[in-house]
Amino acid sequence: MAGLRNRIMKRTYVMPLVVLTVICLVASVALALMNNVTSSVITDASNRRAKQAMSEKIPDATGFDPIDLELYETMPSTIKEIYKTTNDIGYIFIAAAGGFNGDITVICGIDPNGRIISTSTLSHTETVGIGTIIEQESFLSTFTGLDNALEGIDTVTGATISTRAYIRIINDIQAAFVIISGS
Repeated sequence: MAGLRNRIMKRTYVMPLVVLTVICLVASVALALMNNVTSSVITDASNRRAKQAMSEKIPDATGFDPIDLELYETMPSTIKEIYKTTNDIGYIFIAAAGGFNGDITVICGIDPNGRIISTSTLSHTETVGIGTIIEQESFLSTFTGLDNALEGIDTVTGATISTRAYIRIINDIQAAFVIISGS
């Protein structure tokens, strides 16, 4: 009787645990292999999107050289990357700061005189319909041609936190421009 009970216990509890463990191990290995295969593809696609975004901000640029942020101790923490055009017609800044629902990542092209050529939102998690004003041309175009004074830029009612975060990012980009250009 005890032997029968042990076999029933083994079938009822042990075997399902063994099967589930094997399934989990196989799934984990499959996911790890898939990650190895796709990570380079994802990185390449991300790099292509970044280069395309940089070329859209400064269309006449012949190329972009990265600037080492570690050379500048007073660089705002929001600044993630800076590139100088190889033909000295401007700079690209990529910066991020917290908005209402998470980080807002911005790309901005600035000419050698510190005027904004173009800016756009690379990514955000702001509220659809309210916070997404930060990706609309009607908001973004207000920055074009401005220098570090950012005169005439106001927050948008209903999207105050999102637009305030965007303006703060642009202010930090302008501060970073002053740091790297020595102006």
